[in-house]
Amino acid sequence: MRAGQVVAGRYRLDEVVGSGGMGTVWRALDQELGTVVALKQARRDDVDTAAGQQALRRLRREARIAAGLDHPHVVAVLDVVGDGAEWWLVMEYVPSRSLAEILQAQGCLEPPPVARLGAQLADALAAVHAKGVLHRDVKPGNVLVAADGTAKLADFGISRTVHGDETLTHTGLVPGTPGFLAPEVADGLDPEAASDVFSLGATLFAAVEGTPPVGEAANPLVAVRRAAAGEIMPPRRAGPLTPVLKALLRIHPTDRPDAAGAARMLRDVADGRVPVVPAGSRRRAHRGMAVLAAAVAAALLIAVGLLVSRTGGSTPAATPVPAVGDPHTADPCALTDPAALARFGETRRDTDYGNFNRCDVIVEADGVPGVDVEVALKDAEDAPSVAAVDIEQVGQLRILPELAEDDTCSRYVLLPDSYLVSITAKQPDDSAVDLCAITEVATGSAVTVLRRGEIPRRPAPFDAESLARVDACALLADDALAAVPGLDTAEVDPGFAGWGCRWRSSTDPISVRLRFDRDQPLTPDDGRPTQIDGRYAVVEPEGDGDETCLVQVVHRPYADTDANPAVELMLVVVSGPAPPEQLCAPATDLAEAAAARLPP
Repeated sequence: MRAGQVVAGRYRLDEVVGSGGMGTVWRALDQELGTVVALKQARRDDVDTAAGQQALRRLRREARIAAGLDHPHVVAVLDVVGDGAEWWLVMEYVPSRSLAEILQAQGCLEPPPVARLGAQLADALAAVHAKGVLHRDVKPGNVLVAADGTAKLADFGISRTVHGDETLTHTGLVPGTPGFLAPEVADGLDPEAASDVFSLGATLFAAVEGTPPVGEAANPLVAVRRAAAGEIMPPRRAGPLTPVLKALLRIHPTDRPDAAGAARMLRDVADGRVPVVPAGSRRRAHRGMAVLAAAVAAALLIAVGLLVSRTGGSTPAATPVPAVGDPHTADPCALTDPAALARFGETRRDTDYGNFNRCDVIVEADGVPGVDVEVALKDAEDAPSVAAVDIEQVGQLRILPELAEDDTCSRYVLLPDSYLVSITAKQPDDSAVDLCAITEVATGSAVTVLRRGEIPRRPAPFDAESLARVDACALLADDALAAVPGLDTAEVDPGFAGWGCRWRSSTDPISVRLRFDRDQPLTPDDGRPTQIDGRYAVVEPEGDGDETCLVQVVHRPYADTDANPAVELMLVVVSGPAPPEQLCAPATDLAEAAAARLPP
């Protein structure tokens, strides 16, 4: 094709203005009517092949579907014409740039104009959904923006009628574009209207944040896997658009507003009003996983032409119940995915730090101190108090909103068996690392595993000599605890799996905590060296905060998974309204009493 060529004896090609999912798009002159139109060409090199014939059938179907969509924010389809062995789609010509081109030229956009664009697109989706049509590839490249700010949704080349037999992709292909896929589509389930709403949210997220909500990925497979896992980054630059984006990008389709509701919320933001964002549904039908875990990692879409294995979308007979099971054998490391965090830097898993209920992933980027991502199993009562309306329901899991401080960002996932998973990214040094973005990804990885049912078991049992086989509450008898004035020995709070214990006063701010820990071998820098029951120990005033004294007792040395020297520790902390040095006397006495009960 060349400029000046006449198609079907009527349309003179003037200039290439873009490429759609099926072919080149030209600006052309309709010589009969004297109007400017856009022509989309089926690819010439495929016309005489089986694939080319299929492309032509798709073009006719696209025309039949799109011709019925009459909306000011949808690019109108005017005709389909043949010219020799080729077919052309005649469309409304929109002098414009795609949103993708605008973002490439300008970078991020401000929230109010993005909300105005989004309201127009949501109106368009509401109209096409009402006709039983899905777009299935909403993305910045398919959004045309005129100079006056008018937005139009283009390229229904892989659209599908909901109430009919039209389908513009082969069975077994995942439709859409990496970075903008809804989680259920990445899982291999059939798209639905809510999937278009998610893709709209992803498009608007990219417009204000400069990246899709699953982040950038050189390998499209990585983007699909992140989408399937629901690893959605929180918006950071969206300002008043933030609650709307979060609603559109909810993991479960039934939790998202419909397109009409999205349009209302987006107009509110565009007009400077506070949007009314509905909470996600608390009654959600279970949807079965239509892709095996191994197949999700291989899923791709038409744009890159790879097949995905499917199970046919059948729903399992019973919904898996997220559970800890036996807390002594539940493996917190099974809830971590270092590969998912690799976008933030080099990652390594640390299985030998802190109490036995936790597993860490260290993330290190050039010039940035390592971020410690801690995933820990805890009792549900350890969850912070938050408003019920802020809790996100994901199947049988309840996910608390992020809690951010200067050097940490945490999320909590409540399980139905009275346990929780805490995910915390922390970095003691001041830096520009987005800790909450890291926490969000780590939470998505944990939720993916939890939704499969019981947490996987540890790969090997604890050593016979390990403190993991000891009940912390049994190490201090009432007569030993009586050394702390005002302590109520009946107020016993056992920790997860018995790996910690706490005693409080019912009247005074006094408490005793005993817990287990794993760390590098102790040195005099950790506190004042001493011997307790023949074991090396250190005593540190204010070692666990103000008005505390911390005593650490080495139970045994061992080699960690990297063959580095490590130790198991028993920690005793006494807290109260007294100078820390005064607290160290009862703390040392309690450590002596507890150490005497430790296994040799």
